[in-house]
Amino acid sequence: MVEDAVRILFLVFLTLWTTQLPSADGAFYRRRPESKVVLEGEDASLSCSFNDLSSDDVVSVLYERRHSIVGDASQGEYNLHIRGAQVEDSGDYRCSTPSVRAAADVTLTVIVPMVGPPDITGAELPLTAGDELLLRCRSRGGFPPPRLTWYNGTHRFGSEDTAGDDEGGSVTLELFTARVSKWDDGANFTCVADQGFPDIVRPRAASRILRVDYPPTVSVPSPSVHAREGQSVNLTCYVDSNPKATVTWRKLGDRLPRDSIQRERSLQIVKVSKYDSGVYQCEADNRILPVGVGSIRLEVFYPPSIDSTLSDKASVMYGHNDFSLNCFADGNPKPNIRWRRKDTSLYWENPLRFHRVRYDVEGTYQCVATSDGFPVVTKEVEIDVLGKPQVEAASPQVSTNQGDVARFYCDVIGDPLPEKVTWLWRNKNGVESVLLETNNGISITEKIVGKIKTATLSIDHVTGDDEGIYICKAANIFSSDQREIRLTVKESRTSIIAIISVSVAVIVMATVSVIGVFVAKRKGWICADEKHGLAHSNTLPPYSTVERQRPDGQDPRLSACIQEEDSIPVVVQVEPPAPPPKDKKRRWKRRGGDSAAHGHQPGGNSASHGHQQGGTSGVRNHHQADNVLNEIQAESL
Repeated sequence: MVEDAVRILFLVFLTLWTTQLPSADGAFYRRRPESKVVLEGEDASLSCSFNDLSSDDVVSVLYERRHSIVGDASQGEYNLHIRGAQVEDSGDYRCSTPSVRAAADVTLTVIVPMVGPPDITGAELPLTAGDELLLRCRSRGGFPPPRLTWYNGTHRFGSEDTAGDDEGGSVTLELFTARVSKWDDGANFTCVADQGFPDIVRPRAASRILRVDYPPTVSVPSPSVHAREGQSVNLTCYVDSNPKATVTWRKLGDRLPRDSIQRERSLQIVKVSKYDSGVYQCEADNRILPVGVGSIRLEVFYPPSIDSTLSDKASVMYGHNDFSLNCFADGNPKPNIRWRRKDTSLYWENPLRFHRVRYDVEGTYQCVATSDGFPVVTKEVEIDVLGKPQVEAASPQVSTNQGDVARFYCDVIGDPLPEKVTWLWRNKNGVESVLLETNNGISITEKIVGKIKTATLSIDHVTGDDEGIYICKAANIFSSDQREIRLTVKESRTSIIAIISVSVAVIVMATVSVIGVFVAKRKGWICADEKHGLAHSNTLPPYSTVERQRPDGQDPRLSACIQEEDSIPVVVQVEPPAPPPKDKKRRWKRRGGDSAAHGHQPGGNSASHGHQQGGTSGVRNHHQADNVLNEIQAESL
């Protein structure tokens, strides 16, 4: 009420005062009144002046000893002065005169500063991530009442709606968040109280730093670490938590390496080995769930190594089908495994497979393991083939000249190797005989080179009688095997010439004899007492059917009397052919037969005759000569 009375008084008094002055047309404001803000207790002056007003004196009017109008009336100055402004002096004021259109009202604001910064309540204790947040800001006095604003750092946060408090003239502003996170930890929430006149009174502020506890979060800079065997490695993980977490390292499925060193967020492994490969975890715990876990995979590169279970020797039976040998090798990177025969460059894939096991697969093989960046690793395996012997002949047929040396070769492979090789001979009649090494032209030798036994059969001075099948046979504890070699004997040129010469001589002698017989018969020199006439057919029987007797050492083939119808005898004297070049007696003896010597005919006297009989080849030659003679005689007759 006092404030209104003062403002009315100033307006009325100023109006009355200006009414008593001479009026002047065209008066106007030289200085319009302006609003003003002062602190409580300070003097306040509201200026107002006109032009073209007539005034000789300065007029001053006092009101309650604090309000007065001062100024030089001659200059048209009419200023309101308030000494020791109080809150109740605040309000709107007007300076006007009837001759001038009134200016706008001005406001005098008397400010009462706040007692202190606002008070903040709530979140006095640390929160846990996920909790709700409620902060309450309350101003402490002041006029005009301040406006409250929340800031998160430097950014305005929430609304500015405030609630008044009638008791102390304070205002209150709340801040609410349904859920806080770890990102709110350390957040600076500030409540600013501003009375709106910063030049007169500065805003007052209060802050609350938020403390939020949250579970550990683990991050790893390198989730995969690679190292060569023998190097040192550091495994590191970063932990974010509030409060600080305790970090523990462990290896999945195994214990930590013995020489590992733990240093909170890092794990150091000195000289890693291939056994250190695996997944390592760092576990962070600050008693706020969940526990933080970070995983790091350590991969150790190491050279290839062949499994020791691969035996140095593998035994397999001869003739076994689909035999395989598998080689296992460990290494990182994974090694490439192949097989090769030792000292060769031909490779096979793993496992090493043999579809059919023979003795030629026997030998030393190498399992070869290769990995990028590491030397090649090999392991030798000896494949030992066990089983029956295998006999191989150098040639299935041997051809030689009569009188030369015939040699037969065969190679014997077996495990165990046969102690002895047996040679057999099958003649043209299919009869087999065992050949033994004697002093009659047969020699048998055996020589072992490595795992092969080479047997050699030599027969010197071969003839046609030696033709046939020669068998090389070997046996061991498992079974036996044999190979057949056919011998073909070709007559030598010397023998052919001798046979031709003998045949020609026989023909010539037979012709001369026949002619002589005819002449003697005509002359009556022979068979004079015989009766003439044919006694038999002109065709003579084969000579082989004639009984041969040698009375007094004379072969009946040398003198013959052929009785014809006229009883004229015909005498044919034939000289026997030459004997064969070699004595065959010893050859047949070694065969074990008794056919080397012919028995004499009953009544014969071969000893007194002094003529030795030949072997079977001699008899055959005599038969051929006899047949030739019979043919000549038949033609002559």
